[in-house]
Amino acid sequence: MSTLKAKNQYLNYVLMIVGVIIGIVFFSTAPPNGMTVDGWRVLGLLIPIIMVWATEAVPVGIASMLFLSLVVAFKLASMEIAFKGFASHLPWLMAGAFAIGIAMEQTGLSKRITYFLLSRLNSFWGLVAAVYLTNICLMAVPSSSARSGILAPILKSIINTMGPISKSNFSRWLTYQFCTATDAFVGLMFLTGGAANAIFLGVYTVLSGKTVSWGHWLVVMFVPAVVFAIFGIVGSMIFARPEPELVAKVRNGNVTRQAFEELGRMTNKEWRVLLMFFLSIFLWIVGSAIQLEPGITALVVMSILFLPGVGVLKIDALNKLNWNIVLLIGAVVGVGGILNETGMVSQLSNVLITPVLGPLFHFGLLGVAIGVIVIGFISHLLLPSPNNLSVSLPLLITWGLKTAHLPMAAVLAFLGLLPIITDKIVLFPYQIPPYYVFLAMDVTDRQRYTDLLVKMYPIMVVAAIVGTFIAYQLLILTRYF
Repeated sequence: MSTLKAKNQYLNYVLMIVGVIIGIVFFSTAPPNGMTVDGWRVLGLLIPIIMVWATEAVPVGIASMLFLSLVVAFKLASMEIAFKGFASHLPWLMAGAFAIGIAMEQTGLSKRITYFLLSRLNSFWGLVAAVYLTNICLMAVPSSSARSGILAPILKSIINTMGPISKSNFSRWLTYQFCTATDAFVGLMFLTGGAANAIFLGVYTVLSGKTVSWGHWLVVMFVPAVVFAIFGIVGSMIFARPEPELVAKVRNGNVTRQAFEELGRMTNKEWRVLLMFFLSIFLWIVGSAIQLEPGITALVVMSILFLPGVGVLKIDALNKLNWNIVLLIGAVVGVGGILNETGMVSQLSNVLITPVLGPLFHFGLLGVAIGVIVIGFISHLLLPSPNNLSVSLPLLITWGLKTAHLPMAAVLAFLGLLPIITDKIVLFPYQIPPYYVFLAMDVTDRQRYTDLLVKMYPIMVVAAIVGTFIAYQLLILTRYF
């Protein structure tokens, strides 16, 4: 372990030296024709940050803040532009949602909800319904990894109660259902379902001046999320149909029923968290009608959860909030603004995006969708999620805004939603997907589980295109844009 730590530290030093050299080169040389001096220097700061994002040598939130600070220090953009993201509600929406999720976990409310649903829906399809309903109940936990961390022990418990079945199709199939429910279903249905949603909306708002509320997002993404669930269930049934004898075992719900009964009555703290959870959902839904930003609601609820004698969280729970993601969301909005102000977002979009989407645009929106999937796949290979979206989204949206033939709704649906949709449904380990993919080594045959993911990839790509077309039509029908 010490050797590995020493290698990582050595890599950090190498990256720092390389980053400094790149910065010096860009600051000491003249920009190419058509590029501003400020834009060229911003690029010299951004490239090292992208290298850090790719290797995660430094936490992504800290690296992003360093970039913003250096941009302001060298007077390449104003502080108002660079830190504009922290004046928006999105980072604080995620911070408040993280607090609600921690409260649900610490009080045991999340476990109670899970065991209640599993003990009541004790049939084969009831188990599938319970997996999806449980994830909906955890919608306030704004991270697929966090939700899967809560539910992973439940998955393992279900597999263990059915005997040594790690080599079975059933174990692979059930693990995939947990993945799809956590990532592609809830992760996309709700604005608070994942950091990628907030990153996209923040960047899109900065570049286009348009936005959607928590409730609007739900209206647009509900049907596509159901489509992803159907594709995931049917496709995995084709490639990993569960064994009939194991399906029959599912009907015995005594284990989960006993686990639920052992929890006893709901505690006072659980009731308080449940009340705060429902209050948040209600205000998020009606927020646009009463002009209340979702982030403000989240901060109010977060404050109540920490109030002595009223809330359920102690001050040390602040350390458990994923501030890294909160900082990243605020910083990415600033990155988009900086690139836009210096003209670099247009330059990079022309160089990196136009060669791919330009020719495909002649085939209509389907061609654009295929091009975006290709770009998304490449960005997946280069950067872990959600950092890949931090780079690709501003370039894609800028290309769409400068393409006069695309209506505003198409810009959102195809150049915004499609990258985050493919980010959610393509569940390969190198993309840092939900914890279940890594848990597969404990509950199923990992190699054969990976084979299932590979077989599901083309099916879920089709699901992404279908779901995005549906979202596009809903945007037009509802006239949100």
